[in-house]
Amino acid sequence: MPLIKSIYGLYLHPEVSRFIIGKMERSSTTKSVRESVRGSLKTAYIKMKTPENWRKIILFVCVVALGIDPLYLFVPVVDSPNFCFTFDKKLATGVSVLRTFIDVLYVVHIISNFMRYSNGQLNFHSKPKWEPYFFIFHTIVDILSVLPSPQVLVLTLMRRSDSLVSREILKWIILSQYIPRILRIYPLYKEVTKASGTVAETKWIGAAFNLFLYMLHSHVFGAFWYVSSVEKINKCWRLACPDIPGCNLKFQFCGQEGGNNIGALNTSCPLIEPDQITNSTVFNFGMYIDALKSGIVEVNPDDFPRKFFYCFWWGLRNISALGQNLQTSNSVGDIVFALIICVSGLLLFAVLIGNIQKFLQSTTIRLDAMLEKKRDTETWMSNNNLPKHIRESIRKHDEDKWKSTRGIDHETILKSLPEDIRQQTELHIERNSLNSRLKSPR
Repeated sequence: MPLIKSIYGLYLHPEVSRFIIGKMERSSTTKSVRESVRGSLKTAYIKMKTPENWRKIILFVCVVALGIDPLYLFVPVVDSPNFCFTFDKKLATGVSVLRTFIDVLYVVHIISNFMRYSNGQLNFHSKPKWEPYFFIFHTIVDILSVLPSPQVLVLTLMRRSDSLVSREILKWIILSQYIPRILRIYPLYKEVTKASGTVAETKWIGAAFNLFLYMLHSHVFGAFWYVSSVEKINKCWRLACPDIPGCNLKFQFCGQEGGNNIGALNTSCPLIEPDQITNSTVFNFGMYIDALKSGIVEVNPDDFPRKFFYCFWWGLRNISALGQNLQTSNSVGDIVFALIICVSGLLLFAVLIGNIQKFLQSTTIRLDAMLEKKRDTETWMSNNNLPKHIRESIRKHDEDKWKSTRGIDHETILKSLPEDIRQQTELHIERNSLNSRLKSPR
């Protein structure tokens, strides 16, 4: 009996009651959040299954892949105290895994294209007699773009050879893969814009997408600047080594047994600014002197973020300045690289400003029209001495209409269509609205 009383008193205790009620409320809140997240994921999955959204996802994956490949160019690193270079194996492995994952997603897209073409659902918007040739060409480009040549060559050669740097194999591997990876974006972009009219659902997303493309080019140019800096110091060592007693080119690759070139190359490649060189025998590092002096090419496996952002900043700065501050050597490759930066910066800046202006101007025009209509409505209500509650109802109606249409006059668009097309369109809109209500999570 005392035990029953104690238990009964415990449950009647206010602290215990508050604890139990709080725990029940937290459990209810957690359950509602879980259901909300599950519903959002279900809605996103339903949207992703549509062909239009799937193409947008693949287009986004292809653009992201353009930023993954240049990360391979950060794999070579310089060991200045030992006058040799080596490779960041952890970075190479991580980039290879990430690139393989993205390529697998695109392989799924290639298979789906085969299925759509066999069912007659793939349209290249060309004459029927040319469609097989377009399909073959696009398929070849797709297959070339997903070939794992960077993964295989980098992971194989970096363990026992210096040819990735000394023969510039790494740079040409990425360049050769970049061409088909850029070409495959065009048909995807045409499909997306043909189906939905635009890549982005909102103007701000479109403006952000164009800004991302501008930043992507900064990253690409910064990565190529980095690997070219490593190739420059390697070239200087290779030119100086034959004239120095005791220097052996095989020791340029770190880890070789039998010796090193520490004493031989100690003073052979001084880092002098291009405008301060007075002797023609001094090696001119040109625009790469900054990378070598800053130490970003040095061996430091835990300092990749500093290396990445420094090169990204270099690319962004020189693209924005159209390459005006670049001091190149008399090497043809350096001059061509500077010219590409200059011309690309000019074109990218013009395209970026034009696209952002186009995206923002469209919204601004509709917003100005909405504000003008709002002022006219307020004047009309004031002239007719409408009561306050009617004015509030009118304002709420106009606000809800703007939120749902964003200034687009759907009725005018429908009235401008022929009667048969208008009826088909109205029927399609009603069917989509009914399907959306049925598929939405309850």
